[in-house]
Amino acid sequence: MARCADRVPRSLKNYCDRKKLDFEALLEDAEQVHFIGKDIIYFHTLFWPAMLQFAGKPYKVPDHVYVHGFIGVSGEKMSKSRGTGIDPLRYLKLGMNPEWLRYYIAAKLNANVEDLDFNPDDFLARVNSDLVGKYVNIASRCAVFLSRKFGGAVAETEDRFRFGARAAEIATFYENREFGKALREVMALADTANQFVDEQKPWELSKQAGAERELHQVCSTALELFRVLTIYLKPVLPKLAADAERFLNLPDLDWADVEKRMPEGHRVNEYRHLLTRVEEKQLDALFDIAQERKTVDPTVSIDDFNKLDLRVARIARAEAVEGADRLLRLTLDTGEETRTVFAGIKSDYPPEKLEGRLAVLVANLAPRKMKFGLSEGMVLAASGEGPGIFLVSPDAGARPGMRVK
Repeated sequence: MARCADRVPRSLKNYCDRKKLDFEALLEDAEQVHFIGKDIIYFHTLFWPAMLQFAGKPYKVPDHVYVHGFIGVSGEKMSKSRGTGIDPLRYLKLGMNPEWLRYYIAAKLNANVEDLDFNPDDFLARVNSDLVGKYVNIASRCAVFLSRKFGGAVAETEDRFRFGARAAEIATFYENREFGKALREVMALADTANQFVDEQKPWELSKQAGAERELHQVCSTALELFRVLTIYLKPVLPKLAADAERFLNLPDLDWADVEKRMPEGHRVNEYRHLLTRVEEKQLDALFDIAQERKTVDPTVSIDDFNKLDLRVARIARAEAVEGADRLLRLTLDTGEETRTVFAGIKSDYPPEKLEGRLAVLVANLAPRKMKFGLSEGMVLAASGEGPGIFLVSPDAGARPGMRVK
């Protein structure tokens, strides 16, 4: 058990070695939190803690084991075979912002073991409305006036909205893994900030003679509210928060800075767009593989089907392939010749139980050169969402060479 337990913190051990930290002291003293999916609760709340308990120091039972449900897509369970799911590598390849996905998932998470659903339309609406339309909008609407008329320097602001007073409540939500509740509170504050900007109309003040002081105060107050919101969002959106900090010229903001305010005369940097909107075409591209599978014409003509030469074959010999985990080498008797076919059915069929059995061969499939030899066709098998591969076999009385029509 000690050897098994040593496999888990190996990456931490490597980190400690590189940073010259005491691995055993760190492992023993640090709070340990395990995050798991609901399908492995039994092992990670019973067997694994027992292994750690009896492995001896510095290993110990985790302080917390937090369990999450599954993520579905548009009401369907994720499935590679059905093409329902989110491919994270494809998501990144398409240039989609990881902060979008972090926010969307966090907004749906709570402390219960509940499944959550990724709905593309809801994703687009929530990210564009909350992050762009509410949070980023505060800075984008006011920064230009502060930069153009006041050299980026902020005025002294009043704590009239007391955003900082919500810090303890929001922190508690985060600590208790009620991320959805935390973000709802933050967005309610963002609504308040936007309402203030809407009411004060800095774009109109900028055109009024003698309204410079009021304009300065309004824009500075809005950016102060934006600063506090940035701190509240930072646990979920670290990259976006870092970009906002660069704009505010306030690096490394942390929770203790909530009650502070930007001093009079502090200069913010020139505003640059912080976040783009999610576009429908991006979501279309993300799910186009699934859509292609769903929109393919479900019917084929008899001429298309007749292109397949399906033959009954007898498995004359079956043997494991050295160096291959899943493959069996099948020697098939078609009545007129023998064919060698490599089939990935090793996990479900012991070789000795296949010999003499009838199978269905795709006889006119182009030969495929493989690492282990030439595969001269394919045997048909069925599989589904559950485990197991099942060979398709003709009924009793069929003979090698018969065509399947």
